[in-house]
Amino acid sequence: MKFAHDTHRTVFEHVREYLGELFEDAYFDKKTGHTYVQYGSTVLEISVEPYGPEDAVVMVMSYCVQGAELEQDLLLGLLELNHTLPFGAFSLVGNDIFFSLGVLGKTLERRNLLAAIAAVATISDDYDDLIVKKYGGQTAIDRIQETGGRIRRKVSEPRLAAAD
Repeated sequence: MKFAHDTHRTVFEHVREYLGELFEDAYFDKKTGHTYVQYGSTVLEISVEPYGPEDAVVMVMSYCVQGAELEQDLLLGLLELNHTLPFGAFSLVGNDIFFSLGVLGKTLERRNLLAAIAAVATISDDYDDLIVKKYGGQTAIDRIQETGGRIRRKVSEPRLAAAD
């Protein structure tokens, strides 16, 4: 894995160490540098990205629901939740719904990483079954059990482009 600067490398190493202490069965993808863990009924992807010239951000993302029917009331509901939640946000890629939270890494301690992981997993777990019941799709665990493997995040072009 390539690092943008020394802090990026240091934060990455600390996060790997913390995750090794917190989870027995964490899966580390050497190609992407991301770590995957099961927490409750959700699957989390944890990554470390450079943030400016002297910091890094630790992203904790849950695979909330895959393959949901994206009806207008669901989309509006997710936007309203984003407004009311104290941290983190729901996002969409195709018909897949994610919940993620970023925390600055330079001063990150193990307890704060665990708190971020627990918060993302709890919110995802609180909403995944509700979304599936009303809009279809599958929770992360259901998807893994059906396919027998890890979930891969789809990559698509953003629907909104930045103004010139």
